[in-house]
Formats: sequence, structure tokens, C-alpha cells
Amino acid sequence: MHRILAGTIVATAVSCGGQRPPPTLDRLRQPTGLQLSPEGRWAFVTNGNWDASESGGGVLVLDLERLHTALDGPANHAGPTHAKPCRTLDDRLSCSAEHMVVPGANHRLGSAVGNLVLDRPSGDAGAARLITVQRSPAAIVWFSVTTGEDGPVLDCGEDFDGGCDEVHTLTQLADRPADGSLPDDPSRVVLDDQGYRFAYVPHLIGGDLSLLALDGEAGPELVDIVADFYRDDPFEATDYAGGFGVASRPCDPSAAPSGSRDCTRPVLYATQRYFPSVRRFAVAPGLDVVVPGGESSLAVVNPEVVASVPYMGDLAFEDPEAGTDLLVVQTSPGALLRVDTALGADGDPGDDVLGAVPLCEQPNLLAVHRPEGGEALALVTCFGEGRLAVIGLGGFRLRKTLELGDGANEIVIDAARQLALVANTRGDSISVVALDRSDATFLTEVARIE
Repeated sequence: MHRILAGTIVATAVSCGGQRPPPTLDRLRQPTGLQLSPEGRWAFVTNGNWDASESGGGVLVLDLERLHTALDGPANHAGPTHAKPCRTLDDRLSCSAEHMVVPGANHRLGSAVGNLVLDRPSGDAGAARLITVQRSPAAIVWFSVTTGEDGPVLDCGEDFDGGCDEVHTLTQLADRPADGSLPDDPSRVVLDDQGYRFAYVPHLIGGDLSLLALDGEAGPELVDIVADFYRDDPFEATDYAGGFGVASRPCDPSAAPSGSRDCTRPVLYATQRYFPSVRRFAVAPGLDVVVPGGESSLAVVNPEVVASVPYMGDLAFEDPEAGTDLLVVQTSPGALLRVDTALGADGDPGDDVLGAVPLCEQPNLLAVHRPEGGEALALVTCFGEGRLAVIGLGGFRLRKTLELGDGANEIVIDAARQLALVANTRGDSISVVALDRSDATFLTEVARIE
């Protein structure tokens, strides 16, 4: 079973009489993670199985080619069929996921499966890996991705039962497996986007942070676990402590922040899920350990008057190339914060809140669309209301709020086609939103895969 804490899905132990059916792998069921192949044709999706009514969740691959054709072509009122999985319905396309699933490319996982990241160990032209997390049983799972005749081929060293082998299922520290187990409730996996070969896994409950080294001997390895990294919620007496988002700060060698060792170490920000602040930390390459840093309070209202938890959601740097402005989702009360992380005389960021835009209820996930020559947009999903808020970053104002499917969750952006895909976890669907400001469909839901 699971419970909802202001938009956070928390998996809990479940006892079921009888044998549960196998995971659904031929259609969408509580989709959570979303990722696109580099050229945008293939979508990788995790089916979450958050209600634990099946024996597990899974990862599947969707072929988006016919979706793209339908978006560019005339209205189609027939179907759906395998050749034409999309038909026009209520001023948008309705597409059948069953007719888009790539046969044989799907794999079962545990339950309460989270987001997906795509790692390119050798650069854009090389091989790819997909990494995800599951909360029951707690594990970080990765797949190698190659190209087959019918599309992507995912490999996690499947055993006789169809599960992933121990090399691809990370549950222990690589250098001391006997006493270093992955803590419970891994929330999300975040890939470093500043060139450092690490990924970060905050844990939703328990206060832990885990570190992955991406270039281990056999692939990604769990190399460090920091206990009590996140604070307990001090206002509701719930003893919740956990994290949600991580963002790697762009580093300028001529103005390197303290702790970065002249940009040889990543400096990162992590949101505290149940405490209204962010924590900074660094990672020491070679040693592969987390170096905890300072903490900054970001709440723009008195958190003692907020009746619900959690407080903080996702975060991302507005300009990952060279900027210092950090975007932070405040879940309770709903808002997007702009934070100035410029350095003070002591080399530490000031972390001053420059502004806040109120949002729909229970905002959690964030993605930034940076069109060439146009205003950058922040996209934020509100899980409880099934909505997507769009904030123009030029004037830092709310542009539009769209109604999507129930449980709007993870976001992935196809920059080349100027589309955003949003996983509607409760609605068993994926919304497709147009981001081309030159088109009449700008900031509307143009298709739904369901």
C-alpha cells in the first residue's frame, strides 16, 4: 500500500493474501519515470505499482514515431490501431500506449519504482545506461541500452525469474557490502549535469543521502551513504526526515565557491523534504565520499502556519552553463522560488531569495525549457491537482496553468520538437504539451498517451 503526504508517494509494507498478478508491461500503469532517447523517438517509462496490487512494477519502451507523425498530420478519427495508435479526441490526440509499446524491450522491477535518468559514459556518441530506483525492496537498478532491429534493447543481466542480476541491482556499498546497505525509501536518482561522474540518491524517509560513482569496474556503484544528512520536520512532530532534489552548481574557476577545490569537486544543493531549507555539499573525487556543507533557510512564509508536509520539492539551476540563479520548488505552500547563489567575500553562496511565484497545490517536479532565442520556461507539476504550471523566467511570472491527468508527476522535455511529456501517475497516462511559441497550440496539451 502507499500513503500520500502532500503529493509525495510513500511506499509502505503490504501484506496480500494469495498470489498477486505479474507486472503490467504492455501498457501504462501508474507511470512515474520518464526519459527520452537522444533523438527523441523512444520513450523509456517506469510503471510504478504504487498500490502493490501486482507483484512488481517495470520499465517499458514506447515508440513515439507515430505520435510525431500524427501531430504533424491531418486529424484522424478512426482507430486506435497498431499502424495508427492516435486518434483525434476533444481537440487533442488520444493515443493507445498498447500500440506503442516495443515488444520484448520491457523488464519487471520491484514496486514503488521512481524516476529514470539516462547516462552516456562515453559521451553522446557512445553507449547509454538507464538508472532508476525502487522502494520495495529498496534498490538502485541500472540497464545498459543498445540498439536492436526493432528499437532499444535493455539489459540488466536477467536471471531465470526475469529479474535483474546483482551487478545491476545496487543494494550494498561496493567496498564494504557486509555493513553498508542501501537505506529504505530511495526517493529519486539525479545525474550530475556538470561533467562529474556521479549520481545522487536522496532518501525520502530516514534522513539519508546515497552517492553513486558512475564509472565503477562493472558499471555504476554505490560508494557512500551519509546518515542523518537531512533534518527532521521540526513543526509537525512527525520525525520525518528526508530529501527530494539535488542540483549541481555551475563552477567558474575564476570565482570558485569554497569547497570546490577550484572546481575539481562538484558543489551541490539538496532540498530537504520536511524542513524549509536547502543543504549544500561537495563530493571528493578519488575518495568518492560526500563532504557536507552549509545550510540555507528558503521559506518565504512562516512554516509554523503550514499545516501539511512536505515543504521543499525539486530544484534546478536556471542556466546550467554559467548562471548562479537557482530555481527551487516550495511544496507547502506552493511556490517557485528564485534564489541567488552568488558568492560572498568568504567564497560561500549568499542564497538570497530574489522572488517567489505562487503555484497550484502540491508542486513537486521541475523542468526548464530553454528555447534558442526565446524566453526560458520553468515547468512545474502539481501532483494533487493534476496540473502543470508554466513560469516565464524572463519576467518571473506565471504564464499559464494547464489541467493534465491525475497525479501529474515527472517531466521530460524534447527540446528539438519543443514538446514536454508529463507522466500522470494516478491517471495511467502521459500528457504531451506543446512548447513552440510560434504555433497556435503553444502551452496546450496536444496529445495524451493512455
